[in-house]
Parts: sequence; C-alpha cells; structure tokens
Amino acid sequence: MPILVNKLIIPELGVEMDIDLNATVIHKGSSFNNYSVEAYYHNVIKPNLKDFYEDELNTRKVLNACITLYHLVDWYTPENKAKKKELYSKIPFNEILESIANGTKHCNKEKKYQTGKKEGSYIPTKLIVNDGKNTYALIDVLKEIEIFWDAELKNKK
Repeated sequence: MPILVNKLIIPELGVEMDIDLNATVIHKGSSFNNYSVEAYYHNVIKPNLKDFYEDELNTRKVLNACITLYHLVDWYTPENKAKKKELYSKIPFNEILESIANGTKHCNKEKKYQTGKKEGSYIPTKLIVNDGKNTYALIDVLKEIEIFWDAELKNKK
C-alpha cells in the first residue's frame, strides 16, 4: 500500500482516500513537557538561571529565575506540607527568594527583603537585596540556592 503525502491509494480495489491524521496529547498536572522535578529543574530553572547570570541587571531574567526557583519545592514535595516546610528551612536564603518571588507576584511593597542596585566608581553594578540590616548580592544568593538544589536532586536519585 503506497502512502503518498496525506493520501492512501489501493489500486487493486480502486480506492483512493485522503488522510487527515491528528493527535492531541494532554498531560494532567504539569505544563508542557515538564513531568518531573528533574525535568522542571533542567528545562526551566537552569536556563532561567543561566540567562540571569549572563545578563544580571535584566530584571525580567532575574524575576523568571527567582519565581521558578522558589516554586521548585512544589515540584519536589507536591502533596506534603510538612516536608515542604522542612525543606524550606534547609534552603539557603529561602526567605530572600520567597520575598522576591511572592513579593513580586503579589505586588507586596512591605516585604521583608527589598531589592535594588549597588553601583559605584570602582565596582560593577550589582542587583542586591536588603533586609534593613544586611545587604546581599542577588547573584551570590541564587548561586548558593542552585548549589543546594544541584546536590539535593543528585541525592534524590
């Protein structure tokens, strides 16, 4: 049976049919092809972090990195609130990450950690977070959290 582009021809029977094949695949839960915590981390979060590291003054890139990274816990322990709480306590700088992710998403101007830039004559401009007492370079914060998750996901296997 020779199949031509969208046409099935069976000469012995004198049959010629147009074929229109369609497939719809829906996956419940996650969005698109991220069906596991590892897929979400490597397909979404790692590229977002890389984009930010390469262009660290771009606030769109930093917000994408922070929001997706903060919500990794939801993928890691989706149904267990006690484990989520325990995990949040282990993640370095998690309060900073939560403040940026949820503070941005919900437009909270009174969040504990405020963001800004540090600039000067002899230093490169850096995005920073500040709690009124301490100031942190945001790139260093995200790198520490990334190191944590790299180890955590490696140990999970």
